[in-house]
Amino acid sequence: MTSPIFHEAPASDFVLLSFDGRVLEVFGYVDDARYHLWERPRLEFRPGRSRRASIVTRHGRRHTIPYDAHLLPGLQALAARLAESVSETPEP
Repeated sequence: MTSPIFHEAPASDFVLLSFDGRVLEVFGYVDDARYHLWERPRLEFRPGRSRRASIVTRHGRRHTIPYDAHLLPGLQALAARLAESVSETPEP
């Protein structure tokens, strides 16, 4: 497993995503949420006028948040780190 590296990426002035190598957390935008690697979360991005980032788990749980276009590179870096960690985590 890759050594845990703490990664934070704002999605907007009101939303922050944080990943510590095991748990993806969402702060702001209505409520806070936590997704453990066991849930195999992934980030999906919908571009366009109504930009949205969705966290989707293997069980179909979905959390959708708006993001600012200029913050997309940071979100994509976090998504890549998350995907790498998920791929290195054995299925439960």
